[in-house]
Order: sequence, then structure tokens, then C-alpha cells
Amino acid sequence: MAGDAPAELYAPAFDFGTDPVPLIELADWFNGLAFKNIDFSTDGLPVVKIAEIKNGISDSTKRTQADYDPRFRLADGDLLFCWSGQPETSIGTFIWSQGDAWLNQHIFRVVAKEGVDPDFLHFLMLYLQPNFQAIAANKQTTGLGHVTKRDLGDMLVQLPDITEQIRIVEVLQPIQQRIVLGSTMATTLEEAARALFRSWFVDFAPVHAKAEGDFFDLPADLADLFADKFDGAGLPEGWSEATLERIADVNPESWRASNRPDQVKYVDLSNTKFGTIEATTNYKWNDAPSRARRIARAGDTIVGTVRPGNGSYAYIGLNGLTVSTGFAVLRPKKSIYKELLYIAVTMPENIDRLANLAAGHGGAYPAVNPCVVISTSFPEVPDALVKAFSDSFAASWVKIEQMKAESANLAELRDTLLPKLISGELRISEAASAVAAA
Repeated sequence: MAGDAPAELYAPAFDFGTDPVPLIELADWFNGLAFKNIDFSTDGLPVVKIAEIKNGISDSTKRTQADYDPRFRLADGDLLFCWSGQPETSIGTFIWSQGDAWLNQHIFRVVAKEGVDPDFLHFLMLYLQPNFQAIAANKQTTGLGHVTKRDLGDMLVQLPDITEQIRIVEVLQPIQQRIVLGSTMATTLEEAARALFRSWFVDFAPVHAKAEGDFFDLPADLADLFADKFDGAGLPEGWSEATLERIADVNPESWRASNRPDQVKYVDLSNTKFGTIEATTNYKWNDAPSRARRIARAGDTIVGTVRPGNGSYAYIGLNGLTVSTGFAVLRPKKSIYKELLYIAVTMPENIDRLANLAAGHGGAYPAVNPCVVISTSFPEVPDALVKAFSDSFAASWVKIEQMKAESANLAELRDTLLPKLISGELRISEAASAVAAA
């Protein structure tokens, strides 16, 4: 619903103590370049939108050789705040780390003022993330929301002196570094799985190599699982066209009056981003949202059906979760299918396919039917080959889930410590001990 956010949304949930300061006064907020005024070219520096911040610079990123106001030129380490877009996936704080670039509009480059430590400001804004999202969601129109400079002026925060800010940063920085390292390692492992999936099941590289009589780096027993020629449809001989319905069921379980639990651990679309469930919420059944109905089990894959282009998907690594009816829950029919299922349905080209189909329906909340998700094309291949793929990444999958769980716990610790350190409720030495024990 559009309109001004209620006043309580502007204040983070901790005691400011005395002399609160408007958030906007802690920094200079430089909005990026207007897209229509940029002189684009085939090369030059990239022009950064929210897509580049979240997913990295790609071949589709626009570039320019022109020079603009240096306040809009990015360098590694710059603090950015996306103030317009999807509240659950776009609004928020980011650190730029991809080299020189120009900043597009709808994103602030945030430059801390004198007396404000940039890293302290970053942690403060991370803590305020739920408030930013709430403000944007309250002013949504056609699925988009925004946070204005007026909103930033209405958000009051407590600012310790610069010495205390630096001491707080020294406590929190090791936590943040561990979060970033864990996320990077998990992403690297998952990218390796996606690369092998593409090689085997999209590009058919081993089949091409065998057909051409070339050597390729596979053990003999694994190489024997691949054909050495293609059929008339362009598939490896012995394979056939199929969809993920062959290896998975969609939405196999839901809570009903007859089997409902006393409480649920709930996963919403807004807390699920590009393979990671960032937060869960515990509800008593009577207090839970009406959409908290789908049962997810370890080994399932969940894919958001509302605005699927937002990347609200994840692999489920543990039992006991209830997910929104805005997800399609895909359950592998055999254990050996679980890794392949997750990779196949969340490949970028398939997410793009779902997003385009959803956009074709129009409306404020474009969506696809769960049956469209399960109908993702994937050839029928021998189970022995699927098992070989699963075995190749079984250990990596366990490691990925461990690192995601650790990162979630560390983020919770970071956000718990910050307000206590600012207010003086917790001493620096006590917080340092808590970090060391984590």
C-alpha cells in the first residue's frame, strides 16, 4: 500500500541513549547518474545498477567512455545504498568490490562525514536493513518501493565518538570477514557444481570429445557412462527429451487443520536470495501468516513463483522448515537427484525463463504456476550418470550448508552485539570474548 510509513518504522529497535542524530547527517548521499543522460559505448567503464551489485559485471552490463562528475565514480570499498526497487531483494546496503565504474541512479554512494568511521557506518546500516525494507514495502507501488532522503532524516541513531566507533569496528570486523569468506567459499563450490552440470548436461562436452576421438580428463569408468555420438534430435545417444517432472514432485506436502503443528519455523520469499535462506521466523500456529503452509524437507529445492527473477530460491539443508505458498517446493524422487535438481532449476537461463513467463501475466505481482517450475526441460539421462554427478559434489554440498549456517549465526551475533556496544550495555572486552568463542 502506498503512503508514508508509520513513525515506528523509522527507529531501529534499540535504546539510543542521549542526543540521537538523524542518519542522513552521518554522510553525504550521492545519487547516481540518470540513465538517459549516459553516453553508452561498446567499451569503457561499466555503469552499475543493482543487477551488477548483486550478480557482478557481465557481458550485458552497459559501458561508457565518457567522463562525469567524480562523485559518481566508484572504487573498491565504496559504501552503496540502493534506495529504490524490490523491498525484499534490492533495498539495502552493499560494499562495491569490482573496480572502477560509474554509478547509475536509484543508488546512493554513501561517503561518511568527518567524525564518522566508514566501517562503523556500514555496520550501522546493515543493522538498519529491516527498517529500510519496511519503509520501502510500506510505500510499494507496482511491486517497487523506495527510501527517500526524508526517510533517512527521520531515522534517529546514536553516534559514539570516533574512538569508540573504531573500537566497535575492531570487534565486529572479524565477524564480517568470516561471513564474507564463508559466502565466497560457498559460492565457489556451487559455481564448480554449475560448471560441471553445464559441461555434462548442457554442452555435452564429454560426448563431443568421445565423438571426435579427443582425450578428456575423466576416469575410464566415468567416461564409459557417456555416449560417443548424438541422435537425430541433437541429444547424446540413449538420452531423450524430458522435464524435471521425471525426477521430482512439486508441493508434495502442506499443513492442514488435521496435521498442523503447534508452531512453525517459517521461510518467506523476502528472506531467501540466490541460494541462501538469510533468516527464519518462529511462529505459534495461530500467529503464523496464512501463507505459511508448505512443508520443506532436507534435500528439497524451493523456487519463488512470485517475481521469480528476484532469485528467491534455495536448497533445503535441514528438516523442520515451513515455507511460503509463494514457493514451489520440488522434492527429488531419489536421493541421487537432489543436487542435480537444485542446479537444473536454478540455472540463470531457467530463472530468466520463469521471469519472462511471469512478466507475460502482467499485474503488480507477476507470478508463474508451480507446474511451470517443475516443467523445466531436462533430458532423461541414465541414473548411473546422475549418481556420478551427485557423488562428485556430495561432500561440497555438506560444506556449503555448513558455511551458510555459520554465516547466518555470525550475522545474528553481529546484529546482536552492535546495539549493545553503542548503548554501552556491553563492554568491548566482553564483546571480543563473545566473538572469539563464536
